[in-house]
Amino acid sequence: RDVVGTVRTRLQKGLDALGAAAYAVANMENEIKAKQPVLEQTKKQVAEMMVVITEDKAKAAVTKESCVKVESEAKIQADEASGIKEEAEKELNEALPALNVAEKALKALKLSSLQEIKVLGKPPDGVRLTLEA
Repeated sequence: RDVVGTVRTRLQKGLDALGAAAYAVANMENEIKAKQPVLEQTKKQVAEMMVVITEDKAKAAVTKESCVKVESEAKIQADEASGIKEEAEKELNEALPALNVAEKALKALKLSSLQEIKVLGKPPDGVRLTLEA
């Protein structure tokens, strides 16, 4: 009798556990059924987003290609500008000494020298050449 009672108790506890598990499974199935439309809507939204993302990636690739092209053109122009700058600096460095000499000569001119040249009706060819310069 005790053994039968123990076995009966164990069987009852097992059946109760199975009943609780069946109840939990039924609740989970109801939740899944309730959430199924939301899942379908989410799948649809994800599919739409994937289309948009794919289009955006294609546009980004075109933009990137364009940017790379513009960057290479800008680099070429920058290199050309750098060459022009170096050449201009070289020519400026060559011209600065002559400018300094000309400034000193201009400061050395006296008003009387200019008036003397003005008085001449027809200055000599060397003076005329200098004045024209």
